[in-house]
Amino acid sequence: MTKYNKQKEETTSLKILIVDDNEQITKMLTTFLELKQHICTIANDGKEGLELIKENNNDVILLDLAMPEFDGYAVIDDLENNNLLKDRKIIVFTASTITQDELDKLVDRGVKSYLLKPIDIDTLLSKIIETANS
Repeated sequence: MTKYNKQKEETTSLKILIVDDNEQITKMLTTFLELKQHICTIANDGKEGLELIKENNNDVILLDLAMPEFDGYAVIDDLENNNLLKDRKIIVFTASTITQDELDKLVDRGVKSYLLKPIDIDTLLSKIIETANS
């Protein structure tokens, strides 16, 4: 059972940035989230995602950790080095092998939450709303 306020979901449109190099994933997430009346922006690489994150026009950021060249870790490092990480509501998600300790360290640094792929879409929506309201 999904634990989120359905009334809140229906009345509040969130601005969500999706940063993932896999275009199939970004299209699927965008389609689902727009059906739920949210506004999505997509970046299919880390450098573009970092620029959009720095503009701070999003309620929630979904950030893939495993991307070629400039990955999610590089984005997090840059934000942390510029004292911006804790001000952004970032949910990291990844299909890569990552330990619980590594995930906990990301949260300690300022990432708000995390999800492991494959992602259950209802869990994702619940996590987005929870993070936006935190």
